[in-house]
Amino acid sequence: MLKNIFYPTPQNAFVWLSSIYLLFLLYIGKASPMTILFAYFLETIIIGIFNALKMFWSIFFGKSEKHEFGLIFFFLIHYGMFVGIQSIFAFALFSIEGKGIIKEPFHIFDNYATILSLEDIKYALPAIIFTHLGKFISDFLHHKKYLKFSAKDIMFKPYLRIFIQQFVVILSFFFIVFAEAGIIAAILLILFRLIVDLVMESIKENSKVLDVLSEKLANEKASKSEIKKQLLTLTE
Repeated sequence: MLKNIFYPTPQNAFVWLSSIYLLFLLYIGKASPMTILFAYFLETIIIGIFNALKMFWSIFFGKSEKHEFGLIFFFLIHYGMFVGIQSIFAFALFSIEGKGIIKEPFHIFDNYATILSLEDIKYALPAIIFTHLGKFISDFLHHKKYLKFSAKDIMFKPYLRIFIQQFVVILSFFFIVFAEAGIIAAILLILFRLIVDLVMESIKENSKVLDVLSEKLANEKASKSEIKKQLLTLTE
């Protein structure tokens, strides 16, 4: 089953290329460990943008009704508030360092502007955008998932993913700042995210990984087919 997860395929090529590129930036010194961390931190916003785009596509080209267009605005407001609260918490942690670029956690827009103005963020951030753009084209559009999922189905999909993502970012921050293990922590962050993303990419309809996992997780309360549906929803 490990081969089905880690073996490079057209489906997961964007994940592999993005991770290799970020490791290369670290190696040649074009991105610092903190910049890599901030790039993954900004991924929360990128995930929200692409999720709204998926909802839009489902409404205009898929199974959703046109009156569900309002769900996009609801999602953007709800997700924006969620990101705002999460950002205050994260910025409060980032400001603990004292010598860092984040000074006041409640100045959300100023803090994001400061991060985006970093010299090396222009090298690291495109890798994150490239990953999600590639997955949107090769997975969502190519497999016509807008015909399978409605805007309502898609609306709450990003939340589990960003909980995992932000937890890893914050944990890496402590290693970078307080353990003074910057390069090592950044490499581990990239590798861990690579593994998580590859696992999520491997859980696709009719895949061997999905079949094995659903069989192992099936029980009296949830059948194999129900587990499959839940896994597909959580990893979309």
